[in-house]
Amino acid sequence: MCDNENYEITLRLIEDIFGDYRKITGKAADEIQSIAGLHEIPAEVYITENNELISFGMTDKQFGNIEIEKCKRYGEDLYEKNGNPISIYILGSPHSTFNVTKEIESEIPMIIIFTMIPYSSAYDTLRHIENLVENRKKLDSQDLNALKLIPMMGPPEDRRQLRIECLKIWKKIVKKGLIE
Repeated sequence: MCDNENYEITLRLIEDIFGDYRKITGKAADEIQSIAGLHEIPAEVYITENNELISFGMTDKQFGNIEIEKCKRYGEDLYEKNGNPISIYILGSPHSTFNVTKEIESEIPMIIIFTMIPYSSAYDTLRHIENLVENRKKLDSQDLNALKLIPMMGPPEDRRQLRIECLKIWKKIVKKGLIE
C-alpha cells in the first residue's frame, strides 16, 4: 500500500493509542529525520501546526534502561534542532518487553511514552475480515488498514503465517473488487 495510507495509519495510531490529537502538518525535514538514524532509533518524525515534534516508531525488542537513555539523548538532540516540545511515542509489539528501572531527568520539555499492542485481537480481526470477504462486503480504508496490521499484532511464531493469510485475503479482495 502507498505511503499516504501509511501516513494516515500513523496519524490514527498517534491519536488512538497515545491520545495525542494535535494537528500534524506532515513529516519533519530530512535534517530532523536523520537524527533518528544517528541514535539508531527506527522512527519517523512529524511536525505539528505549532512546530512541535512528534517521533513515532515501532519495536518488537526489549525496551530497557539503555533504550530509554538513548531516547532521552535523541529527544534532546531533536529539541536542540527545533527548540519546541518533543513527544516520543514507541509502539511495541505484543512480544516486546518494557523493563525500565530508572527515572530519566532532562531540562527540556519532552515526553517519552512506550506502549504495547495487545495481540489477542489479531485472530479475531483476521476472522472478521475473512467473513467480510466471503460475504462479498466492500472493505473501507479502516478494514484495509487493520488487515495490514494483523501480522504485527500476532505472536512472533505466527507472524509468517499471518502475513501469508493476509496476502491471500488481499488477493481475494482485489480479485473480487471489494475495495470501497
